[in-house]
Amino acid sequence: MTYAKTPSGKTSKGKVSVRPDSSSVKACFPRTYFEGSKQIKLATGIPNDENWESSAKRLERRLQQELEDGKLDDGNGNFNIGRYQEILEDYGLRAKLRIIKSASLADGQLPPKPELSVLEIWDMYCEYRKNDLSETMHKLMYCGTYTNFIKDAIKAVGEHPIKIRAWLLDNRSHSTVKNLLSALSQAYVTAKRQKLVNDNPFDGLSDGIEEKKQVKILHQDDELEDESDITDKSKAFTWSEAEAILEHVKNQPKIKFLYLFLKFKFLTGCRTGEAIALWFADIKWDKEHIVIRRSYNRTLKIFKPTKNETERFFPMPKNGELWNLLKSIPEGKPNEVVFKNRSGNILNYDSIAKVWSGHKYNPDGIIPLLIKQGKVSKYLRCYNTRHTFITHQIFDLGRDEKIVNAWCEHSQDVSRRHYQDIADRALQINPELPVNNQQIQQTNSEVESLKELVKQQSEQIKALQELIASLQPKLDK
Repeated sequence: MTYAKTPSGKTSKGKVSVRPDSSSVKACFPRTYFEGSKQIKLATGIPNDENWESSAKRLERRLQQELEDGKLDDGNGNFNIGRYQEILEDYGLRAKLRIIKSASLADGQLPPKPELSVLEIWDMYCEYRKNDLSETMHKLMYCGTYTNFIKDAIKAVGEHPIKIRAWLLDNRSHSTVKNLLSALSQAYVTAKRQKLVNDNPFDGLSDGIEEKKQVKILHQDDELEDESDITDKSKAFTWSEAEAILEHVKNQPKIKFLYLFLKFKFLTGCRTGEAIALWFADIKWDKEHIVIRRSYNRTLKIFKPTKNETERFFPMPKNGELWNLLKSIPEGKPNEVVFKNRSGNILNYDSIAKVWSGHKYNPDGIIPLLIKQGKVSKYLRCYNTRHTFITHQIFDLGRDEKIVNAWCEHSQDVSRRHYQDIADRALQINPELPVNNQQIQQTNSEVESLKELVKQQSEQIKALQELIASLQPKLDK
């Protein structure tokens, strides 16, 4: 039994499909057969490897037949989870069903239901939360980190909730475990509402967990966005070191493609993901500023809002360094990224890190080599170009920290309302000039404006005098 595929690759309406979804192979049932608007997606137990498709097709045909025969309906318009598990058992995809113990049944009482595993409950909960969690939270935490934690714990100690909790606390971050156990409890609350389970064995298991500080190990190529020390000069390059870095990159043919990208980071102080995510549409030539409105998530390979979900405006004075840098790049389509690798594709975090810090095939990355040459005093990550810009503006150029925050949004205790109050003023300031030069430039501009005003008034007075002179003979008569 085969079914036509739609252009998106999904089966047509009203058909069962068994396919990889998130991190596992799931059976996806059409909405039209059951009550409720959410599509039912359930784990199958089929390994998500290169051989998944043949097993999936066999199961898909069986489920379609059962669906059409009405066997997957519990008689009340709800999905028959017990029958589904029996089918998985027939195909060797699930162990023999464990029946929940109960007293002898009275007349009209429902028979005992098969007991769902922890992973089955969790898998259904992940699907349930899919539309109300952010994509990164759903895919990375719920379907990624949390799911892997549960699998590891079950593999080690089985499905006993207390043992799962103890193993997780011994082997994983306490703060993450606390959040996971709370989510597991909510998963069982949801399952109880659907009458899939009778109790919640994870209720209260997250209580009393204190966050245990882990030893933090930093590697040279880690791109950790830690901004707690953003104005610490010891965590920034000096401006002369920044210039040495750019000069080195500019003169190395193999890594020259990174020159514009790194210079942009040094000139704006934006985060690495924000620089990668800059589109041509974000460059406002007529208004002489750029808009920083999105970031690039390297794990999911998607564009998403900035860290604080705001839009920032960064001044780009005409014919200044930033203006000329962006003008040197051939303009692409509005939704095309500005900075690309040698192949013309979006920049890759890992490749940037390897070029910056070195790797086993080329130990002398940019910074280690410049340290050997005495041009840079210490190793700092590529992310610290942001620290460098901020400390250069505040300590070298004497810039008001509120202005720098409006450009970079580095202070977490500055509210969005305050950010908006200062943003217009920040756009009028040239980040390429020291504060004193800026004031001199503004004074000169004001003097020129006064001169122009005096000139205009003189011309108006002269015109009035000529008009009076022309009318004087008529007045004398």
